[in-house]
Amino acid sequence: LAKLQEEELALRKGQANDCLEKIRLALGQKAVIYRQYFRSADSVWTGTRSKQEAQRCSLKIEKLVRSYQRARSAMGRLGMDQQHLENIYQEILPEQLTVNKDVTEENRFGQGSDKLAWFWRVDGAHKSQQHAWMDEFYRVNWLKAKARWRRWEEELTLTRHEMRWTISWFHQKKSQWLRRSMEAMKSGHQAYGHRQVLLWQMFAEDAEDKF
Repeated sequence: LAKLQEEELALRKGQANDCLEKIRLALGQKAVIYRQYFRSADSVWTGTRSKQEAQRCSLKIEKLVRSYQRARSAMGRLGMDQQHLENIYQEILPEQLTVNKDVTEENRFGQGSDKLAWFWRVDGAHKSQQHAWMDEFYRVNWLKAKARWRRWEEELTLTRHEMRWTISWFHQKKSQWLRRSMEAMKSGHQAYGHRQVLLWQMFAEDAEDKF
């Protein structure tokens, strides 16, 4: 029975991988339909036909997701490690099956926080690149990820400089009020200036400790 269990588990893993591959292709095909046909439809007939093709893709995706979920459940019952199941063969959520906006809305705002669903990044996903449009899809996402990394690296450099500038500004304000308190003629003004010196000193020390 152990031998049969191992063979069944291998078959279920193959089924899950095939489903993930077909889901990626179907989502990509649906995105192409939206971009090339549905959005640019020049007649009601063309738009209706494109909408029907998109609906067929949606039904196909739903069927593939159900097949994947059955394979995933079977792998759990066959003894696959729970951590492996949660990290590699995760559950597919409805919000992860939306049409990728890199294809349908390539010039939209808010792309900096975009993140591909997990099944686009699993081992074997690169096999979909045998299709030209999938190859373009992965290139675009790689370039976007590289641009985000460079932007975050720049933001980190600027943040570090801003921390130093903030501390320097606190020290400058401290020196300014120290000079004013020393130049003040009235005791009330001197006391207020001394209080401001202590306040800006506290700000500087707190910033140095936290930054």
